[in-house]
Amino acid sequence: MQFITKTAEESIDLGIQIGKCLEPGDCVLLFGDLGAGKTTLTLGLSRGLGLPETEYVRSPTFTLINQYEGRYPIFHLDLYRIESFEELDQLGLDEVFSDEGVCIVEWAEKLKPPGDQDNNLLPFGIQSRLEIDIQCMEDEARKFEITPINYQSDTHPIFSLQ
Repeated sequence: MQFITKTAEESIDLGIQIGKCLEPGDCVLLFGDLGAGKTTLTLGLSRGLGLPETEYVRSPTFTLINQYEGRYPIFHLDLYRIESFEELDQLGLDEVFSDEGVCIVEWAEKLKPPGDQDNNLLPFGIQSRLEIDIQCMEDEARKFEITPINYQSDTHPIFSLQ
């Protein structure tokens, strides 16, 4: 699935649409350059998951993880400062990637173990996931390439996105 937004507000709206489709246990992996709009999309995802507009979503670059309460717990990770897979492995994030909430990961390429060229050996039991690659275009425009991976059924609400 591919979507193009022209403004940050449209990116937030796209995130809201996606967030409304997410269920407990879903993992959203965000890829994109610095300034691509990962945190902006996360704001929309969180709003779609029921986070009140009075709650502020900020990138957890220095804290690594923020937790918000929507319809389900929302775990927002930012792996930008992670230097190695070993460092990530030592953080003990297993409970974050559980069936109780939704996990949103910025800089998700850091989850990839060394030597895993196909991105198949993700840690913490991550199996099914929604990968979103964000590319900057002209001005504020962004292209979102959304790929559902390893979902057991095409009845998951994410497949209803238009």
